[in-house]
Amino acid sequence: MASSDDGGSDLSDPQGATSNGLSELGPPGAAASRMKAVDPEEMISKAAAHKEKGNELYKQKKYKGAIGQYHRALLYLKTLHKSGGPGAAGSAALAMQQVAALSGAEDTSTTSEQDAAIAELEANCYNNLAACLLQEPEVKYAKVSSYCAQVLERKPGNSKALYRYGLALYHSKDYDGALSKLHQALQQSPNDANVKRYIKLTQEGLARQVQRQRAMYKGMFDSSTPASGDAQVGTGASAGDRQEEDVVLTNADGKGRKAEEDKSITDSNGNNDADA
Repeated sequence: MASSDDGGSDLSDPQGATSNGLSELGPPGAAASRMKAVDPEEMISKAAAHKEKGNELYKQKKYKGAIGQYHRALLYLKTLHKSGGPGAAGSAALAMQQVAALSGAEDTSTTSEQDAAIAELEANCYNNLAACLLQEPEVKYAKVSSYCAQVLERKPGNSKALYRYGLALYHSKDYDGALSKLHQALQQSPNDANVKRYIKLTQEGLARQVQRQRAMYKGMFDSSTPASGDAQVGTGASAGDRQEEDVVLTNADGKGRKAEEDKSITDSNGNNDADA
């Protein structure tokens, strides 16, 4: 992928970041050789440096560059995972561990304090990745959900991750899942107006969904209406519901929604970098 002039690569997924992260560390042989000399503290320090660089790029609204830096931070942290541990499989970290084993590199063990620092850094990087994706013109809500799930695996009660997860599920029309996450977020932040508004929007979306289902079943089983009439009634109700839903989603996806997401992201990346 082409490099960004923001200080990081134009990376939208972990695999792309992984590839660039490996080239940054050098060829496989060099990586294994370095692993003999690099201790966990150094890897954690490198990851923290990339995360901080990502935070600076985020503040400058250079989101693609920030995404690249957060992925590089995660790559360093993944090299410290035990084989088969969380975040290790399916990444360049696993490949590096295999290269290290074949080359006689020393096993990288971590203390409980280092494990806690790794989990904290990973949670912050994933949370900030979700924040970056929410700034894109066309938001990949499935990826936002995935990143928020990673945060919650490490910080189950993180209110910002719960809110962003709920927001992503709402826009994916998974209303039941969205309500679950948003209610959890409300428990953590009872006065958050954004959470309350999305709970209301989600409840309205769920009500429309139920209404559509009822109209569909009514059209299917109303024996007093001719078959062609049933189809027309069902289609008409569905179209009406879609029109109503489009209005709500337009309002939610327009300036009002963007302002809410911006506020949430500012809270997580500003105010002393609470999630950074």
